[in-house]
Amino acid sequence: MADEKELTFEAIDAHIKNADLAAFAPGGKHHVTSDMVAAAPGNVLGQVCQIYHVIRPILQGILLIPFIPAAWKTAIRTFMSLMDTLCPA
Repeated sequence: MADEKELTFEAIDAHIKNADLAAFAPGGKHHVTSDMVAAAPGNVLGQVCQIYHVIRPILQGILLIPFIPAAWKTAIRTFMSLMDTLCPA
């Protein structure tokens, strides 16, 4: 995905359209159940990271919207920082 300097609606839209999010929905090959979390939490983190990498550009885009409250942006940045640490690119 493009870095923050190249972040455009078109780039985010193309990134999302290329992702197979249906694979993570119920019935999909990567769908996570509570039993799976209990049995193998490490495997679940990998799946969470896959989804995070897909939606990260959306979160970056939200940070660019001027009317989003500063406190919301701080929360999003904090979440992204944690996820970037857990899920390096």
